[in-house]
Amino acid sequence: MNDSQRFGLIEAKDAGRQAADAPPARRATGNASPAPKLPSNMQRALSAVRLTLPFIQRILPLLDGNIGTAVSNILAPHSHTVPHPSPVDLAPILDGLAEVQAQNLQLRNQIAEQNSSLKGVEEQLETVREATDRNAQEQQEMLENLNAVGKKVTRFGLLATLLLAISVLLNVILFLRIKGVPW
Repeated sequence: MNDSQRFGLIEAKDAGRQAADAPPARRATGNASPAPKLPSNMQRALSAVRLTLPFIQRILPLLDGNIGTAVSNILAPHSHTVPHPSPVDLAPILDGLAEVQAQNLQLRNQIAEQNSSLKGVEEQLETVREATDRNAQEQQEMLENLNAVGKKVTRFGLLATLLLAISVLLNVILFLRIKGVPW
C-alpha cells in the first residue's frame, strides 16, 4: 500500500468520524442542518506535505551530488519485507571483549602499583623537605652566631689595637725620658 492510498484511508476515516460526531438535523425547530465541515488550510497543507514527502526523500540526495543514487531510489521498487536475519557469530566479539577486560585489569594493576610507588616518593620527598627545612634553620642560626662572634672579634681587635698603640706610646715616652730628652 503506498502513501497516497494510506492518506485516502485516513481521509475516509476522518470523514466518517465527522459524520458520526455531527448532531442530528433539527427540522422540528426550524433550524437547517449545519454545512459539512471543510478541512482548514493547515490541514490541506499538511496533507499536501504528506503526499510529497516520499518524493522529497528520494530527490534530496540530488542536492548532495548523488544523482545515480537518487535515480535508483526513484526507479527501484521498495519492498517492505524484512529479510530474516542470519545468525551472528558472537565468539570473536566475546573473545575481543575478554581480551579488553584482561587488558583493563592489567592496566588497573599497573595504576595501583604506580600509585603506591608515587605515595612512597611523596613520603621520601616530604622527608627530604623536612630535612632541608631543618638544615636551613640550622644554617640561619649558625649565621647569626657567626655574626655575633664576628662582632666580638672586631671589638677585641679594636681593643687590642688600642692597647698596642698605648703600649707603643708609653715605650716611646719611657725611652725619651731615659735618654734625657726634655719634654
